[in-house]
Amino acid sequence: HHSVQSLRSSRSSDPIVNLAILLHDVGKPTVARRQKDGVITFYNHELLGASVARNLAQRLKFSKKQENRLVTLVRWHQFSVDEKQTDKAVRRFLHHVGQENLNDMLLLRTADRLGGGARETSWRMELFKKKLKDVQKEPFLVTDLKINGNEIMKTLKIHPGPLVGRLLSQLFQEVVEKKIRNDKTTLSKRLRQIAKSLT
Repeated sequence: HHSVQSLRSSRSSDPIVNLAILLHDVGKPTVARRQKDGVITFYNHELLGASVARNLAQRLKFSKKQENRLVTLVRWHQFSVDEKQTDKAVRRFLHHVGQENLNDMLLLRTADRLGGGARETSWRMELFKKKLKDVQKEPFLVTDLKINGNEIMKTLKIHPGPLVGRLLSQLFQEVVEKKIRNDKTTLSKRLRQIAKSLT
C-alpha cells in the first residue's frame, strides 16, 4: 500500500524511477522481524529488494544500463540524512549511487516520504542536499575513482607493489583529463590496455 501511495506521489515521469519507487520496499515482508519490545525491524530489506529488482529487470529484458539503474536505486534507497554525517560518508553515498543517478535517488526519497504521509522534505534532507552539492564541488581525488588498488590486483592477478600505484595514477590522470569516463567497465577495459602495453 505504501509503495502504491509513493508511486502516486512520484515527481518523475521516468519509468525506471517509478518502477524503483514501486519496488523499493519489496524486500520488507521477507525480512520483517518482531523484536521483544514489539518493534518490527526490516534489516537488509534493500539488499533483498535489489536482488528482486535485478531478476525482474532480466525477465523484462531491460538493457544492462536500465537494469543497473533500477538495482542501484532500490539497493541504496535506505540512505541516511543524519546531520552529523561526515563529508566522507556523503562521498561514499555518491560513489555507490553514481552522480548520474543522484537526482533520481532524491526523487525516490521524496516519493517515499510523501507515500508515508511525511512532508516532501525536511531540514535534514535540505542539509544533506547541500552537503552533496558541496562535496561535488571539491577536487576529484584518486579515491573517487570507481576502481581501487584491490580491484586492480584482482583484475590483473598481480601482487601488491609500486605497479598498482602507477596504474591507479595513470587511470586517475586520464579521468581528470576527461580522456576516459569514471565508470567501472571503462576503467577495467582501459586498465587491461595499459597493462598490456607495459608487458
